Amino acid sequence: MKIKSEKVVKSELTNYASLINRIFGKGTATFDIRQDQPNTVVSALNRPGKSKFKNNFIARLKRIKKLYNNYPSLISPILIQVNEIASEKNWQGAFAELSAYDHLNYDLLDRQNILFSPIAPDITLSKKSSLALELKKEAANLDGYLEDLNLYFDTKVLKDNIGEILNGIYALIRERFPNLVNISAEYDMGISFDVLQLKRKKLLQELINAIDQNLKLRNHRSTTIPELSFVLSWEGGVSFSIRTYSPFRHAKEHYQNIFIHAKKFLKDSPSLIVYVNFPWYNQVLNQAQDLEVFQRSYARRVFCQHKNDTTLFTTISPDFVGDHSIFEV
Repeated sequence: MKIKSEKVVKSELTNYASLINRIFGKGTATFDIRQDQPNTVVSALNRPGKSKFKNNFIARLKRIKKLYNNYPSLISPILIQVNEIASEKNWQGAFAELSAYDHLNYDLLDRQNILFSPIAPDITLSKKSSLALELKKEAANLDGYLEDLNLYFDTKVLKDNIGEILNGIYALIRERFPNLVNISAEYDMGISFDVLQLKRKKLLQELINAIDQNLKLRNHRSTTIPELSFVLSWEGGVSFSIRTYSPFRHAKEHYQNIFIHAKKFLKDSPSLIVYVNFPWYNQVLNQAQDLEVFQRSYARRVFCQHKNDTTLFTTISPDFVGDHSIFEV
């Protein structure tokens, strides 16, 4: 089985290498096709059932190629991201950047370029030009500069890892208890990711202890994170769990994540943080029917909640040096 798995991996990465070499020219692919495992994007490009995704992805790369064909100095850093798509760990950021370059350069509805000059990628500014200085960082590296608008931007993944964390816990539980057929959690999907991340190990140990005490445990409400309750199945049959979702709570629990990127905030030039939402990044928003409500609530909390707020930014970021208020930041 191991030999077969290695052949499948090599085939998928080889196919991706051939794809980008066909679009951008021979020698574009610089990644190792013998990596241990491909990521979600590379696997999807090799699946017959993902033809729509594959066609859209190829069309995106061809638009980028056409747009930057006469700008060799600009396309070089973009090709780095094209190669990073093959990375096991960095594909998410690379995919987000390529999506941003495509959407900000090109009007997909009118099928024409929006800008006179294409976005200049991978811009590094001195730390004095941004809050990187106050956060003790060496420089401010941003993903792009729109010369037409004198506008800088940095791209971030709008990610929610709650599902990934829980699935990781489930996998470890099933390893310890092979007779366990299924385990799932009931919770509000807007729960704070930070809380779950912080208490992950304690939550895992709590579940192990609970099952050790009752090897036929069916239901368990967590004492570590009381909002979580678990449904366990020890034999075949139908098992279900219930989740709720509020876009307002989701925004409340997550909006301060924007301040994690404060080192990208420029002092004397307009700049944006561009969040890319994609189903493989964010299972919560992919399942929710209230995406626009979440976006509006998130924006209000970022831009309106702290209007004229004199609370020091150090209450959010203790490493910050200075007496800036949250509103000033």
